[in-house]
Parts: sequence; structure tokens; C-alpha cells
Amino acid sequence: MIEKIKTLKVLKNAYRETKRPIWRAVYKVGEKNKPNHVVNVSKLERLVPDGAYVIVLGRVLGGGSLTKKIHVGAFSYSKAGREKINKAGGEALLIDAFAEKYKDQGGIIIVK
Repeated sequence: MIEKIKTLKVLKNAYRETKRPIWRAVYKVGEKNKPNHVVNVSKLERLVPDGAYVIVLGRVLGGGSLTKKIHVGAFSYSKAGREKINKAGGEALLIDAFAEKYKDQGGIIIVK
């Protein structure tokens, strides 16, 4: 519960500082008890270009393969999902760390 409060605080601050609607939308998803979207890395491989910044509104699983270097922020990861993103040269961050690091980044793609 403390982690959820910290995450929501970070998302709210990202919105207040940047006034970018993406952070408000992610905050609203985070307010729910548990985001229930599940995304395999194979879906990320199909949908996003190399070098993209991506927010997953839920959990990233390790199904499939990933060859693109992408920066992903998600509410949670399976061990395999995190490993495949990192192995491809990308970055797998929890949503609060992603919001702190990339709050001013343009062109963020939301996947659910």
C-alpha cells in the first residue's frame, strides 16, 4: 500500500510539473486497485519502434522475443519480461521511476 501511495505521488508531481496529460491519465489508471492489463514482450516488438519510450498500463510478461532497444515503464514485470527488455539493450523501470526519469520526454507511447 505504501508503494502505491508513493507511485501515485510521483505521477501526480510529474503532471503538476509538466502539465502533460499523459501523466494524469497514468495516474488515473494507478488509482484503481490494480491495473489488470497484461502485455507480452512480443506485443511490444510488434507495436513500438526501436528506441521508443513506452508506458504499459499493467504488467509486462516475457512471452515471445524482443529485439528492439526500448525504454519501458510499467506497474509490474515478470522476471522473464524484465530480463528480455534488458537483454535487448532496453530499460525496464517501474512506473514511478519511469515518470521521474522521463517526465519531460516527448512521444511516449501507451500500450495496454
